[in-house]
Amino acid sequence: MSVAEADRPSSADPTAKRPCTCVIAHVQNDEERARVQAALDNALLTNDAQAVLVACMQLMQPCPARDELVTR
Repeated sequence: MSVAEADRPSSADPTAKRPCTCVIAHVQNDEERARVQAALDNALLTNDAQAVLVACMQLMQPCPARDELVTR
């Protein structure tokens, strides 16, 4: 079994949530969203263009782990 296969939830557990493996870590819950929003606000206040870019990517980019379609 490869490392990538070990990270995936088994098909036997339909409630298991796949972790985000994207290059930019996306917010996965309300606590993380609040933390990233605060970082974005701080970056805007300090005119930190790179931090604004990263925070926006964390908040807006679709994540296959978070936005995974549920099959019924």
